[in-house]
Amino acid sequence: MADSSKASGGLFRTDGGVRATSGLDVSDPEIADAWAKVRSDGSEETWLLLGYEGKTKLKVHSTGGGGAVELQEAIDDSQVLFGGLRTKEGKFLCLMCSGQDAGAMARGRAAAHKNAAFNALDGTVDEVCGNNKEEFCDKLSRVSF
Repeated sequence: MADSSKASGGLFRTDGGVRATSGLDVSDPEIADAWAKVRSDGSEETWLLLGYEGKTKLKVHSTGGGGAVELQEAIDDSQVLFGGLRTKEGKFLCLMCSGQDAGAMARGRAAAHKNAAFNALDGTVDEVCGNNKEEFCDKLSRVSF
């Protein structure tokens, strides 16, 4: 009989053991500050993008209040970006754009980090995700912000 206490770990443990994290570091206080501005009705900022610093840490890539055009200009197909935005209806959405020119390992790592990145942005109700800038911008065009 197998000893379940020696079962290997992972994100999706089925043996009742402690679950591991994805290893994504979202502890940078600038992330929380920038997201608080996006969530504030009195702030100009309506969106935030987060980019990687190294392989496992996110930092603020850019913020803005200029709407979809400004946000689309900040997207770069050579990297994976996460983020969030405030809609005109006052709802908050998570964003993820996996740049088509980003490496396969970076895209795979980002897929494992997606939940941790989204969990760092409190109060979101939905998401806008694309596998490249074109797909992301097409989906973003359906959002009023």
